[in-house]
Amino acid sequence: MQKILFTLSLVLLLISCEKNNKFTIEGNIQNASGNILYLEHVGVSKVSVIDSAKLNAKGDFRFRRERSAFPEFYRLTLGKQSIDVAIDSTETISIKADSASFAKDYIIEGSENNIKIKELSALRASTANMLNKLDKSLANKEITPEEFINQARKAVDAYKEIAKKYIVENPGSAAAYYALFQTINGLVIFSPYDKSDNRLYGAVATQWDCLYSDSPLSMHVKNMGLMGMKALRTEQPLDYNVVKTTEALDIHLSTVSGERVRLSGIAQGKVTLLEFATYFEQGSPEHNMMLAKIYEKYKGRGFQIYQVSLDTDEHAWKNAAVNLPWIAVRDPQSIYSEIVRWYNVSTLPTGFILNREGEIVSRIADYKKLETEVIKYLK
Repeated sequence: MQKILFTLSLVLLLISCEKNNKFTIEGNIQNASGNILYLEHVGVSKVSVIDSAKLNAKGDFRFRRERSAFPEFYRLTLGKQSIDVAIDSTETISIKADSASFAKDYIIEGSENNIKIKELSALRASTANMLNKLDKSLANKEITPEEFINQARKAVDAYKEIAKKYIVENPGSAAAYYALFQTINGLVIFSPYDKSDNRLYGAVATQWDCLYSDSPLSMHVKNMGLMGMKALRTEQPLDYNVVKTTEALDIHLSTVSGERVRLSGIAQGKVTLLEFATYFEQGSPEHNMMLAKIYEKYKGRGFQIYQVSLDTDEHAWKNAAVNLPWIAVRDPQSIYSEIVRWYNVSTLPTGFILNREGEIVSRIADYKKLETEVIKYLK
């Protein structure tokens, strides 16, 4: 009898352990019959499909997988729409949605963290939509580059202030980690290279290291925070009202063809115009035509241009930049780029002259004087 009781107890224990070591994501998606729903694992460096389900007429689905000892992120993908999900101590998450608004109007139950992640996702989508409208207005010359910068920053800053509250409220939560690493149209919202943002990286890293020291996510946020701290100790924005001649802060960005070109690698021995610009501002074609005349006139004497586009639309930038005769690169972080902060860029276009030693010797405030400045340092 004791043997039977012991065996039953062991079986129940094993069943209990199996239950506790698995998580379930289940629910219903209306108007999606015959479509494939994918479950993807979102790691530090890659996204992997780990399961899938063909939806029946009712739209029911159920995924059951092994659960890690620490929080991890997953994604439900239907066509081009995705829902982000965090799995921590929760065993079962329920999701209800309609295929037409799968990633927008879904209902999620069973996890407070995932309710917050949904709120952040909705706010991120709304902010992305605002930035897309600003992009179109700039391309249609309905607003100036300065208005674009100011309005875009205002929109992203509003998102950032709300997202920051999710981080400060509970830095050790999955929602805080999610908020810290979100991007909008390719823009990094919380940069480890920004002094204020780096404190948030430190807060999340400290809590995750304490709670989940073996987690790859914990190691990732810790490393990002440390890299930011190291850079902040050595790199400060340049004050060109004080510093007249200084070694250029390096830039390493990609051209239209995908080749990464480092400013320091091409600056030695030539006079270089480093310019920050957008190709869809009013007067941009005329501005580039003016640059082309100066470039053609002096390139034989050692003059070159390294032009950094801050356009957020990569496809449109490629179409505009593909035939330019100089080095044209794009910063995908646009107005929120650390490079923009380093060089104190507040208006577009903004240019700097680098001498043959790669030192910044002039900031171009009036482009009517550009040719004179180029000639001065070509001598």
